[in-house]
Amino acid sequence: MNLLFKKIIPALSPLKIHSLKHCLFVFVFSLFFIHQLAIAQNPITDLNRNQRIDRFEFASAETRLSFSEVAEKILPSVVSIFCTKVVKTNNNWNSQADELELHKFFSEKYFDFPIPNEVRQKGSGSGIIVTKDGYILTNLHVVENAEMILVKLANNRSFKATLKGADPLTELAVVKIAGDDLPAAKFGNSDSVKIGEWVLAIGNPLELRSTVTAGIVSAIGRDVDIIADNFGVENFIQTDATINPGSSGGALVNLKGQVIGINTAIATQSGFYEGYGFAIPANLAKQVMGDLIKIGHVTRCYLGISMQDVNERIARALGLEKPYGIFIDHVSEDGPAHKAGLREKDVLIRVNGKKVNQGNIIQSIIAQKKPGEKLLLSVIRKRRTIKIFVTLGERPFTEIKIAQPKTKKKYDNFGFKVKTINRSLANELRQEIRKGVLVLEVEQFSPAHEANIRANDIILEVDEKKITSQYAFEHILKNLKPGKVYILKLKRQNNIFHRFLETPSYK
Repeated sequence: MNLLFKKIIPALSPLKIHSLKHCLFVFVFSLFFIHQLAIAQNPITDLNRNQRIDRFEFASAETRLSFSEVAEKILPSVVSIFCTKVVKTNNNWNSQADELELHKFFSEKYFDFPIPNEVRQKGSGSGIIVTKDGYILTNLHVVENAEMILVKLANNRSFKATLKGADPLTELAVVKIAGDDLPAAKFGNSDSVKIGEWVLAIGNPLELRSTVTAGIVSAIGRDVDIIADNFGVENFIQTDATINPGSSGGALVNLKGQVIGINTAIATQSGFYEGYGFAIPANLAKQVMGDLIKIGHVTRCYLGISMQDVNERIARALGLEKPYGIFIDHVSEDGPAHKAGLREKDVLIRVNGKKVNQGNIIQSIIAQKKPGEKLLLSVIRKRRTIKIFVTLGERPFTEIKIAQPKTKKKYDNFGFKVKTINRSLANELRQEIRKGVLVLEVEQFSPAHEANIRANDIILEVDEKKITSQYAFEHILKNLKPGKVYILKLKRQNNIFHRFLETPSYK
């Protein structure tokens, strides 16, 4: 290069020659760099294509190897469950073909799936061996109302099983087989699960035993409203690993082969997998199954509050900087929260140092505790943050059904019908309360509907003014300022709630 350079430009001075040498070197190096960058971004030779494919296949092989090791570790612990049970169906399912279709679907619980007169059907699901002596964890809807339960292990051994306990508030159940030295699964810490991490789903989908699928954790802390009970605990792990009918009760595992969730439901309109499944976190499942194995039912503690998530409207009413935390609707008299000093309209923001922004998260935390355990609560009260220690109590369970009377009175601007609570109506409703108004009907898309006020709610206060009659209630409503948000205190199924009613601007 130097010889050629001197021959072409011999008349240049040594300094200029040196400068041109430097410039030419930079120019040639730049061309070489651009050329290599173009190859890396857009390979055009077979060699480069092969190199890229090799690297891709090598990475995939490592992933498959990891998955294979995990599958080998967990598969012996996941069982298939076959049941004979009585299923309630509707009158549209009459033919044998319809019953065959029902056979395919009944073993899974779906969102908005029409539960098909009463027939005897066979169904299947999955389960996880949790002790060497034969206790198996599964979903309640897999074994509920079963007349016969048969468990089949991965090695094809079959056992008759008995239902030892069930918990409708978490959709979990435990069955027992007469086995020895069975391969019990190991559980991981579901609180450490991260969005985006790899997981495997193992189960018996569509009676395809020992099926393994892979995906990632798509979300955590999901409340998808599939447990009808007001005290239901929903804190699901969401995954895109394929889950189908029959997967219920199967394992969701991390890449250490540890169970981090119990596969329970799928989001679907067709009845089959459409992208997302939901698993009960392992930490909650361990707490529940421990009680089911020992005493056959779950000993639950309670805080003694009713609550709702803080939204933008609640934040405005309370003067909060942003919508965050849990609004305390009511504190039960002489309950754990009341004894600890928690008050109505407090906003709960942390439990044991953990931020909380969803009521289902608090329910899940409490569901994993025992009566007598303590919690440290951080709450906002009148714009100041305070800390409160509370000792959890053992929760009694009661259920009261409220009848729905009818009336012709209607408040068009707010969108609900009401009636004064008198002695006769209170007795009919089995209520000790002798004040307030009963909500009879709520119109869709009205201010009352938007505030989540429902038929059978009993309104006790409006803007801290006690309601003594329908007339008093009407008078208060007429004097509310248009476009403002007012706090309504109400009773629903023996629980106290607060609702935030925005008055219409045309009032």
